[in-house]
Amino acid sequence: MNTFKAILYQEYLINKRSLSNLFAGIGMPVAFFLLFSTIWGSDDSMSKEMAALSTQRYMLQMAAFSSLSFAFYSLPFAFQEDKAGHRFKNIQHSPVPMWQYYLSKILAVLVHFVLAIVVVFAVGHFAKGVSMSVTDWLASAGLLFMGAVCFMPFGALFVQISSAQTLAFVANIFYLGLAVLGGLWMPISTFPDLMQKLAKVTPTYHLNNLLISYFDGRFSFQSQLILLVYAAAVFLLALAIGKLREVN
Repeated sequence: MNTFKAILYQEYLINKRSLSNLFAGIGMPVAFFLLFSTIWGSDDSMSKEMAALSTQRYMLQMAAFSSLSFAFYSLPFAFQEDKAGHRFKNIQHSPVPMWQYYLSKILAVLVHFVLAIVVVFAVGHFAKGVSMSVTDWLASAGLLFMGAVCFMPFGALFVQISSAQTLAFVANIFYLGLAVLGGLWMPISTFPDLMQKLAKVTPTYHLNNLLISYFDGRFSFQSQLILLVYAAAVFLLALAIGKLREVN
């Protein structure tokens, strides 16, 4: 247990040195949320009820967008930095169990998920007057957290990319591409027909649909299952590629 506490403390110090990544991962979605909610609030053609609903939904979508940045960026880059700095190799050749090292990385990302959700929710409530019951706040936070966890296997898959430049490029494509195509930035109803069909097979669409379906009173267990299948499939792919690299 003392060893695990030491690893957790090291992880804390590493994350403390890279607070700029945390601020960027939360700051950009918060800025988008404030910008667009202000635009809707000043739109006379939109009723107050519709503006309030749009603000609430966009708050949830930006919380998801913020959380996903840590799955796509923080997790793979944390492993890559450890490998480049030889920390990973040092731990491999030490008596420290590797599961403790991996668990410390996972816990760090989970903390980032929680921070992203709490900050975006706080901004939504105190700055934009988003009001929900305690049950709805907790339920939506739980759905967001569960959904973000389902995207962690993508980070595990990206760990297999050796080049930092290639990793940044691939992570950007997936992060921004899935966010836009999945409807986190704008409703997919505004897309052409072909784009709408593509959107409905993305994991981000099903994360968004989980939240929308909950508030519409028709919770989508299908979207929940699809997210879990995505997580399992991508994780197995990451394991297979990792095993293949070890053999080679």
